[in-house]
Amino acid sequence: MIHTHLLTCPVCAMPLSKVENMLKCASGHSFDIAREGYINLLRKKLPGDTKEMLVARRTFLERGYYRPLSDTINELIATNLRDDTERQHVNILDAGCGEGYYLGQLQHYLSAQLSPLACACTGIDISKEAVKMAARKYPEACFVVANLKERLVFADQVQDVILNIFAPRNVTEFARILAPRGLLLAVIPSPAHLLQLRTRLHLLNIEEHKEQHVIEQYASHFTLLTTREVHYELHLKQEEVALAVTMTPNYWHTTDETHQAIAGIQDVRTEAGFTCLLFQRK
Repeated sequence: MIHTHLLTCPVCAMPLSKVENMLKCASGHSFDIAREGYINLLRKKLPGDTKEMLVARRTFLERGYYRPLSDTINELIATNLRDDTERQHVNILDAGCGEGYYLGQLQHYLSAQLSPLACACTGIDISKEAVKMAARKYPEACFVVANLKERLVFADQVQDVILNIFAPRNVTEFARILAPRGLLLAVIPSPAHLLQLRTRLHLLNIEEHKEQHVIEQYASHFTLLTTREVHYELHLKQEEVALAVTMTPNYWHTTDETHQAIAGIQDVRTEAGFTCLLFQRK
């Protein structure tokens, strides 16, 4: 499903319209709709998560290891939308959607909890493989290949909710495309996230004072409404440890020593820790 009325041309920023099996703007730029139903609006090919990373992530997530985080995201968004009794329609963007898990779970939850509220969900990611996987799994949503770090391919003030989960932040553009008093939910790993596993395998560290840094980044355009911490124990077998490493940026830094260390793990107990920061556009 393509939400054409929300999208703009990545070349000239003009509105896009659907013509047969493509999107076109008044300036003549055109973009084919893929067989899987997504649209590629990336102006030049850029590296993103690989298919191996994405398959590992989908396998890990669908086994429920981050379900408490997904449930928290769903509850935070639903609670704030439920308070707006006059709202009949909501546009939701997952900025950096990956293979679509969190957006797919949220769309399903809202359709069950807030019916008859109509939700138009869109996910964007720089990885074509990610968007292709998402479009196949969640055909009710719109998925777009696009660069989060450039001008976003949306009209002004068209989104009501933005999710930014473990993804790059483009604060100025988020503010431009978000409706006045719209919601933005940023999710980051807490300092304790997978600490035992990261220590044992010498994985990437989490940025020091990351939460405060993110809050300061958003302060120019957004007001922090609430902070929600999600912490619980994970018990991972060797296969899940390998998945947890492969699905993250640690994938790009694994060595033979890392693989040998994983092979030596029968199981491990570690903490999952996340910080959810809910902002409102000023």
